Amino acid sequence: MLKKIGAVGGAVAIALCWPFATGQIGEKIYLDTVGKYENPYLTISSESYDRGYLNSDAVSRIEIKEDWKPVFDEEGLPTVWFIHHKVSHGFMGVTSTSELVLDEDLQPVADKLWGEGVSPISFTTTTALTRKTDFNITMKPVSFKNEQGAKADIKAFVLEGTVDAKGAGEFHYQLPEAKITTTAKESMVMTGLEGGGKGLLDGQFWIGSQDFVLKHVSFKDLINDKSVEIDNVVLGMNNELTQSEQASGQAEQQLTNTNMMTIDKIVSLDGQEYRNFNFKLAFSDLNYPAISRLGNMADEIDEQMSEQQAKDAALALDLLVAKGLKFTIEDLSLVTPKGDVRSHLNLVIAPGIARASENMAKISEKLSGDISLILPIKLVEDDPVLFEKATMMEQGGIVEKGADYYSLQMQIEGDKIILASGDQLPLAMLMMLFM
Repeated sequence: MLKKIGAVGGAVAIALCWPFATGQIGEKIYLDTVGKYENPYLTISSESYDRGYLNSDAVSRIEIKEDWKPVFDEEGLPTVWFIHHKVSHGFMGVTSTSELVLDEDLQPVADKLWGEGVSPISFTTTTALTRKTDFNITMKPVSFKNEQGAKADIKAFVLEGTVDAKGAGEFHYQLPEAKITTTAKESMVMTGLEGGGKGLLDGQFWIGSQDFVLKHVSFKDLINDKSVEIDNVVLGMNNELTQSEQASGQAEQQLTNTNMMTIDKIVSLDGQEYRNFNFKLAFSDLNYPAISRLGNMADEIDEQMSEQQAKDAALALDLLVAKGLKFTIEDLSLVTPKGDVRSHLNLVIAPGIARASENMAKISEKLSGDISLILPIKLVEDDPVLFEKATMMEQGGIVEKGADYYSLQMQIEGDKIILASGDQLPLAMLMMLFM
C-alpha cells in the first residue's frame, strides 16, 4: 500500500512540476528558434520573455533589413514590428497564441479595415516536446467602405501546417474570395486562391514541392467598361536533390529544379481570348555546392562587387559549369485567335570545362541541344519588328514559311547550328538574329 501511495504521490508530484519543465523547455525552444532564424528580408529577436508556472508572456521584435527599408518607408509603414505571444505550458507541450502589436499610427487604420479592437493577424502554434510544431496563421476578414466609393471585402486568409525540429514540414493556404474597388472606379475580383508545399528550406533553396492555384481573377475599368480576366491558373515548383557518382568515387549532390504553369483562359483589354497556355521549364544536374554558394553570395553582394566577391563568384560559376548542366523548356505553347504557338528548347553543357569564367567561348565546345518554334503567320504579320526578323530569317533559310505557320527547327552542336535543311551556320549568327 505504501508503495502504491508513493507511486501515486510521485505521479502527482511530476504532474504538478511538469508545467515548470515545459515552461523551461518552451522558453528554450522560443529563444533557440528566434536566435537561429534566418531570412533575407528581416531579422527576429526576443524583446522579452516573462515565464510563469502555467503561462508565459513573450514579445518578439521583427525588423526589416536595410535593403528593404526604403520600400516600407515609401509606403509609410514601420520597419520595426512587435509580436505579442501568450504561451501555455501543457503536460505534453507548449501552445502559443500570437498577435501583431499595432502602434498609435496603425491602430486607427486597422480599426477601419478589421473592426475596432480586432487584431488583423493571429498566429497559433502547438509545439510538442520533440519540437514538432503545428501552426495556423489567420489574416482576419476585411470589410471596408468609404464615402469616396472605395470598397474592400476580403475573406479570411488561412495558412496552416506542420514543421519538425529539423525544419522539414508541409503547409497549405487558402483565400476563398477578395473583392476590391478603388475610388478611380477600378475593381479586382479574385476567387479560389489556394496552395501549399512540402519539404525543407535548406539555406537559399526549398527542397521539395510547392503549388499554387487561382480559380479566377479579373481587373475591370468600370468607367470605360474594359477588363482583363484570367481563369484557372496553376503553378508548380519542385526542387529535388540527388547523389551523383564522381570519377574520384565520391558522391556529390545535384539539384534538379522543375517549374510549370498552365492557364485555361486569358481575356485581354481588347477582348481577345487566349487559351491553354502551358509553360514547363527545368534546370537539371546543377552542382548543389556551387549553386548554394552563388545563392548565399547573392545576399552579401551590394551594387558593386568587391574584388574578393568577384573571385568567389567566378570560382562558383567555374564549378557549376565544370560539372555540367541541362536547361529545358519542355513546352511553351498557347492558343491565340490567330493560331497556335508551339515551342521547346533543350540545351546541355557537358561536364569537363575548366575555368570557364576565363574564357566563356569554351562553353560552346561542350554545348548541344535543339530548338523548335512554330508561330502563326497572322500573328507574326501583326508585329512589324517580328515580321521583319521572320522575313530576314526566311530569306536566309533559317525558318520555313508554310501556308499558315512559320517554322524554326534546328540542332545545336558546339559552336554551330544545323538547320532542318542540313545547312550549318555559326551559333553567334543565330544570337545576333534574335537580338
